[in-house]
Amino acid sequence: MEQKYADLSWDYAARLLAIDSPSGFTAKAAQWVYDQFTALGYDANLTVKGGVLVDLGGENNQNGLLLEAHTDTLGCMVSQVKGSGRLKLVNLGGMNANNAETENVRVYTRGGAVYEGTLQLCNPSIHVNGSYSDAKRSWDSVEVVLDEDVKSADDCRKLGIQVGDIVCFDPRTKRTQQGYLKSRFLDDKLSVGILLG
Repeated sequence: MEQKYADLSWDYAARLLAIDSPSGFTAKAAQWVYDQFTALGYDANLTVKGGVLVDLGGENNQNGLLLEAHTDTLGCMVSQVKGSGRLKLVNLGGMNANNAETENVRVYTRGGAVYEGTLQLCNPSIHVNGSYSDAKRSWDSVEVVLDEDVKSADDCRKLGIQVGDIVCFDPRTKRTQQGYLKSRFLDDKLSVGILLG
């Protein structure tokens, strides 16, 4: 692949990686993909299920080739707003609590507000928690601490945060000086970028 197309593919992928889209929350990502193909002059169609179909043309419609990629990623959903104002989560798409500890998150409310926070062990102080290193990381032992002045479930409700809100993890997208691509959720947004490139 020529370098200019590799760079173009990475640019598309990086822009798509910046759009939060865990399973069940992909409408913005699908619309972005649709818009990009349309801007390139292709006749794109957005399906009822949130897919984007693009016919690139060809010489023989009896001998087609289908290329496919997906934009959904891993994430979580609020399963409980705790009395402390912290959030208990349930995973979407197989996200593992071991891979999520200390990650920055965004909580999307049904009212359209977005709040930031951090996922951490429920008892996160290694100086106080004698079993910190041995504690099993699971969705029951970690919680989101919001970057808001909340101290109760009622404080969260006043912000519009409730059970069922979507929680997205920062993808940490980066291209190194050596040209390596690093990010959460390269599967499969990198493939979408390649198809656009």
